[in-house]
Amino acid sequence: MNCTATDVAGVAACEVRLTLPYPPSANTYWKPSKGRGLVPSDEAKAYKADVARVAALAKARPLFGAVQVVVTVYRPRASGDLDNTLKVLNDALNGLAWLDDEQVVRILAVREDDKRAPRAEVHATAARFATPEEAAAHLRAKAERAAKARATRNRNRAAKARSALRMPKSLADLASSATYRKGKGGTP
Repeated sequence: MNCTATDVAGVAACEVRLTLPYPPSANTYWKPSKGRGLVPSDEAKAYKADVARVAALAKARPLFGAVQVVVTVYRPRASGDLDNTLKVLNDALNGLAWLDDEQVVRILAVREDDKRAPRAEVHATAARFATPEEAAAHLRAKAERAAKARATRNRNRAAKARSALRMPKSLADLASSATYRKGKGGTP
């Protein structure tokens, strides 16, 4: 975790190098949650905790600005989608190797096989590391966006529930709903 490496253009850059456990499948990484959409599974939470431990031991700091990533994934068997592996890795490295995976502008990914030591080797570079203040501001902004999304979702649910309870506004509405029910075998 230093700033002496050079990027592909030969410009001095800060870097984060990590060797991580092989990630779980993206198909098991997310699970549906009633009213919340998709949330990380227990397996995902455990993987994120493992990645956080590795990053802490390596004294990794999040990069700031445009990030370039080189990843070599060593699979335990000759199956698996490299793209899904990258999605899981990028998510797990948020706040550790970079502030947010939206910063990643270039990825070079290679897939290899290694039954004895499956892993992912990550080398990320950017012009500089994020300051503690920038990292804290990013976390606050992320929490605010999440709170706003929750509030909007709750408002929309409440409005939908209210509209389902509303009575028809006119006799024509009553007649059309009675005709509909009658046509379906119901009684007006």
